[in-house]
Amino acid sequence: MPIKEITKTKKLPLEFTCHAQKRIQQRGLTKEIVQFIFDNGLKTNSHQDVRYIFNTKKQKQKNREILLDPFFKKFQKQIENTALIVHGRVLVTAYRIDGRIWR
Repeated sequence: MPIKEITKTKKLPLEFTCHAQKRIQQRGLTKEIVQFIFDNGLKTNSHQDVRYIFNTKKQKQKNREILLDPFFKKFQKQIENTALIVHGRVLVTAYRIDGRIWR
């Protein structure tokens, strides 16, 4: 029986729904910022979908090199204040984090 190579879904590009494209335009985000959060953010379950957020405090413990990335430094405020809802590899929506994330 041949062994199949498993690819990570995180490194593949995201697809955007019409709703998601409208939301990222409203929030002043670029597709590169969204892809950065998807690739490097923390993943939590949100009903049938998955929520990605970028938590700087937890990233310091996991991977400090990300915090030194020039892209992160340039867009730090937008990256830290945005959450993504993803279903499979399709971005459903992006929203701004106003308060504290409990989980």
